[in-house]
Amino acid sequence: GDAFLINHQGIIQTPTRFQKPIFEKIPYAVPEYSGNTEIREERNEDGKSVIICSAYIADSPFILMIVKQKNDLMQPWRETRLKLIWFLAVSITLILLAILGFSTYLVNSVYLADQRRLMILHEMEYSNKLASIGRLAAGVAHEINNPLAIINEKAGLIKDLFTYTETYSADTRILGLIDSILASVERCGTITKRLLGFARHMEVTIESISLGQVLKEVLGFLHKEAEYRNITVNLQVPADLPEFQSDRGKLQQIFLNIVNNAFAAMDVGGKLDITVHKDNKDSITTRIADNGCGMTEDELGKIYEPFFSTKTKTGGTGLGLSITYGLIQELGGKIQVASQKGVGTTFTIILPLKSPKSLEK
Repeated sequence: GDAFLINHQGIIQTPTRFQKPIFEKIPYAVPEYSGNTEIREERNEDGKSVIICSAYIADSPFILMIVKQKNDLMQPWRETRLKLIWFLAVSITLILLAILGFSTYLVNSVYLADQRRLMILHEMEYSNKLASIGRLAAGVAHEINNPLAIINEKAGLIKDLFTYTETYSADTRILGLIDSILASVERCGTITKRLLGFARHMEVTIESISLGQVLKEVLGFLHKEAEYRNITVNLQVPADLPEFQSDRGKLQQIFLNIVNNAFAAMDVGGKLDITVHKDNKDSITTRIADNGCGMTEDELGKIYEPFFSTKTKTGGTGLGLSITYGLIQELGGKIQVASQKGVGTTFTIILPLKSPKSLEK
């Protein structure tokens, strides 16, 4: 702005910064006399709006003039307005982002809760089916064991009679047939023993586990399928592998699901490698590697989701691996998977030597 003195005729009496030289007439109208300070708006020689403040100085021939461009006066208000607008815009943006984030969180939470509910319901249904199968297996095993025992005793008696009878003792063909009957009875007995073992371990029971024995039991269930499809199974378990505390039924279910998936992924003549080793003082690691069809990265990221299955053509339910994942978590273990399309898949199961306290309860 500019402040200077003029006389009553409008002649400039003091130097100015932006007005005309001293003793020249100002380019504005001389204000009329007033005992108060007057403020008015005019345009300067450049056509710009200026605010003029004038006051008559008592007992003197001078008038105090203050001239300032309107834009300069409005600048602080404009800056304040811009800052206010910017603040409101940022605040509204942050509020909208917070609402969006919270809404997304709520939607995801509801979705995940619904998925967990469905998974728990299907897991209960699955467990009930397993329990029914266990009871059926126990009943069938007992019903078969009784006639098997009779057949075994009678065949043994016949063999003894033939062995001590001169007429038949030299007939190797008949004795061979009897041995074949006894071998078949023994094989049936082994199968029923496995069925009974499967039935007994439907309930949660913490016991001392030999992992090699559990794996052999699981592979025993799938032996015929492997033989029929010419699948080679290599099982490597160290002789000094320690026993550990866990639930046999859950372990059987875990390895049965994973090996079943491996069989489903392989063609005739496939190869399955199962290796077990003790990593440290606290855990045992089992790697199950197949040379099947493998999975893409997208499929790999979804394998533990309920109802996701790569076996849609063969009637996969999509619950096997999700339940397996839950069982491993219950046992205090971890599961890792690596896969390459067209090469194969490797599952790594890490189990603690001591069962978690939650499982013991």
